[in-house]
Amino acid sequence: MSTASHPVRARASRFGAIGVLLLLLVTAGSVLWSATSASASSRAAAVPAGTDDFTFSSFDAVYDLGIDSEGHSTLTTTETFVASFPAIDQNHGIKRAIPLDYQGHTTDLELQAVTDADGTPRPYETETDGENLVVTIAAPDFVHGEQTYVLVYTQRDVTGYFANTDDDEFYRDTNGTLWAQPFAVHTTTTIVAPELVPALTGSTGCFVGEEGSSDACTITEEAGDSAAAAALGAPPGAAVFTTRNENLGPGENVTLGIAFTPHTFFQPDTSYFSVASSWVQLVATVLAVAMVVLSIVYRVTRLRDEPGRPVIIPEYTPPREADLLIASAVMKTTNRAAAASFVDYAVRHRIQIVEKTEAGFFGDKMAYWLQLLDWRGLNPHEIELARALFGSELVPGTWRELKQKDAELAKSISTVVQATKKRALSEGYFRSGIRGTGSLLLIAAFVFAIVAVAAGTMSSDAQRGGGLPVLLMVPAIAAVPLVLFIAFRSPLTAKGAELRDYIAGVKMYIEWAEEDRFKALQSPEGALKTGVNAPDWGQVVKLYEKLLPYAVLLDLESEWAKVLGTYYESLGSQPDWYGGNSGAFNSLLFASAISSMSTTAASSFSGSSSSSSSGFSGGGGFSGGGGGGGGGGGV
Repeated sequence: MSTASHPVRARASRFGAIGVLLLLLVTAGSVLWSATSASASSRAAAVPAGTDDFTFSSFDAVYDLGIDSEGHSTLTTTETFVASFPAIDQNHGIKRAIPLDYQGHTTDLELQAVTDADGTPRPYETETDGENLVVTIAAPDFVHGEQTYVLVYTQRDVTGYFANTDDDEFYRDTNGTLWAQPFAVHTTTTIVAPELVPALTGSTGCFVGEEGSSDACTITEEAGDSAAAAALGAPPGAAVFTTRNENLGPGENVTLGIAFTPHTFFQPDTSYFSVASSWVQLVATVLAVAMVVLSIVYRVTRLRDEPGRPVIIPEYTPPREADLLIASAVMKTTNRAAAASFVDYAVRHRIQIVEKTEAGFFGDKMAYWLQLLDWRGLNPHEIELARALFGSELVPGTWRELKQKDAELAKSISTVVQATKKRALSEGYFRSGIRGTGSLLLIAAFVFAIVAVAAGTMSSDAQRGGGLPVLLMVPAIAAVPLVLFIAFRSPLTAKGAELRDYIAGVKMYIEWAEEDRFKALQSPEGALKTGVNAPDWGQVVKLYEKLLPYAVLLDLESEWAKVLGTYYESLGSQPDWYGGNSGAFNSLLFASAISSMSTTAASSFSGSSSSSSSGFSGGGGFSGGGGGGGGGGGV
């Protein structure tokens, strides 16, 4: 029957066809989704996990403890690791880190063999990380499933004497606390040589867990002549101690302890003087320090300043034959040379200092500008400083702001200051401090410092004296810059000492009380020196103005500007070389401004451009407290 003669069936057929089509689309989408998910899963599965993502089925260690003819403890360790690797291509093998030292001394670790369970050698490489011998046992291809790794190594001096227990102890970390893998079964066998059995005290210990854990585990002693001991490979008369623990988590370790009567074993001497290199370091350090002492003697004898005046007397006027730059070199205040010179130029009417208020981010601030008026009258050295400020052409009317940071100006001023130091030497204010004696002292200090550092490094590497070798390097190294500082001073000549004492007299006068200064000016000697006919306050102001640059040089400008400002105020005048804020002259504001400007200049243009110590048997044992141990991981 045709579908045309049955409209309902025809519609049903059409709807059925649409349903089939939808079903096919849904099915195709599901297949596509499944394929995409499977592909993503495959890609995710293809990404290897970390090389530490495996477990250990078992760890077994056999320790053969003996004693040599000199009384040193000896140990042969056989470690058997059975690792369970995943089926994916992830690992080539394992790494084993074995500590090299015990209680501050080396154990002379020697790796004897690395094999599989059948004794077939496995390929391996070794390196040290400072504290451990790291053994990398890696096959060329990926490894899967259970793999056995057997390491055999020897050591000596693996026991220690513990004062808190008054015992010698074999106190041993076994697998170590540095593994990221769990251990399903952990066993140890310690075979004590027959000749050591009489020294056993009967005290034993076993601790399991992460580092610091005091959880006890069982340690069992087998009779030396028993069948069980013989089965474990023990010789007749030996003592055998065994442990067995299960399900150790990552970072968990087993530490075992066996006590012997005190002084059964020879204890290595780890004191500082137990090696020759320490004696060499000590002698070299003492000699380096001695060079410092000799440098001091040399300085106070051959490099001392000339005595100068027997008595410092007050001086009322600036020195005639030396400019401020030379004065700053003699007084060792070159960091204030620029600031003092700026004020000096102003007082001499070569520049004008102008104080301005400028708006800043945190409010108004004071800014200082210098204007060149006339460079004539400046000596050639002062002209160089003026050029650093206003340019080489020195055009009158040129302005320069004193900024907090002006690297270009600071560099120029530094050049002037360095030239001033050389000029002070050439003009006879100093004599050279570079002499053969100082050079010999410096060379000797340098050589002794090198010897002290080299010998100290040897002692430190040998683990002698704890931190003492490094500590003794400090004075030896410090001796070199100290000798350089002390033994190369340029002392003042008689000419330099005279200028120093003259400026000291100026400082004395500036620091005097006003009454004393007034009396000095009224004295015949004072009048003769200064030409001031007291009480001519105008002449006093001019005198005090001339001393203001030296007050700046001596860091006394604040006090002196107050004195000077008071005279201005009493005369109803103000300095024409200083342009401050508008309004009536105020002596305190003037003093504050001079101090602020000098500080700004001095700071901105200063002439420079820019293992456990306790045993287990005393009840204080814990996992990770013994020697050996270490850890490892996958590769």
